[in-house]
Amino acid sequence: MTERRLRAVIIGPANPGFLKVMLGQNDARFVADVPAERIPPGLRMPNSSFVAVVVGRDLVRVEVFGHARMEIEDRIRAVLNAEWDPIGVAHAVDDEYDGYIAPILSLLEQNAGVEMLAEQLLSIEVQRMELRGSPRGKLLRVADALRTLRLPWSGNTRRDRLGIRRLVQNGNSILSDLESG
Repeated sequence: MTERRLRAVIIGPANPGFLKVMLGQNDARFVADVPAERIPPGLRMPNSSFVAVVVGRDLVRVEVFGHARMEIEDRIRAVLNAEWDPIGVAHAVDDEYDGYIAPILSLLEQNAGVEMLAEQLLSIEVQRMELRGSPRGKLLRVADALRTLRLPWSGNTRRDRLGIRRLVQNGNSILSDLESG
């Protein structure tokens, strides 16, 4: 199973050593009993919200800067649905292209150009969806729309982007991480 990022809210205590957490949103939400040690102490109070990384229905970890990541994933999803939609189902299925968000986000984090993003979209269409591929002009317009999305956690330099990535992976404080870089 793959990791998913879900909005999460602490409901309150559960069995000893566990917290009751609401995961997801709208019709796709569910409640799980989560071992308290998986949630940072500052978030263990009722109504605390955070982004949970979930495999299946199990909370694996809390993601630092998770809200910012979910925001950019939502914006990528909006571009894919509104401007790309190669199989024409985005009006009925909002999450149809969610499996392609992570590789696109990775390219955006690497500051990929419009050409590289367009090639990624074409590759998805031809290799993964087994379609003929959209016209190049359309792919370039979609890629350009993706390039205009500002990554909320990235700075103006590669060092800033790597500093934030280290923070997310290691859970270090932002001040000490950026001072040491």
